Amino acid sequence: MPHLRARIIDGIDRLEQIARAVPGPSIWNARQVAGMTGVALPTAEHVARWNPATVLAFCAGLREITELHGYRHDCEGDNGPWSVPDGQVCATLRATARMLGLDPDQH
Repeated sequence: MPHLRARIIDGIDRLEQIARAVPGPSIWNARQVAGMTGVALPTAEHVARWNPATVLAFCAGLREITELHGYRHDCEGDNGPWSVPDGQVCATLRATARMLGLDPDQH
């Protein structure tokens, strides 16, 4: 788990760095993005939706989830308490990795 956690933190750091590198206050609406880039409106809508502020909020949430997994922990679920067996990765951390495009099974 520590290796996957480190890969996730690296991915979050890179994504935050890209979002913070956007120069100055930008207006993020689909028509403006389409006009400036020449991409089709559906593509521009996607780009506008993932503006730097949204990406930074997404990263903050991923970082919070990941930091909860910085130690061995037990979880309380609908089926009672459970613990992640040694050598396994918590399902929540696996999902967090996939949100960053990381394969949680890659070592």
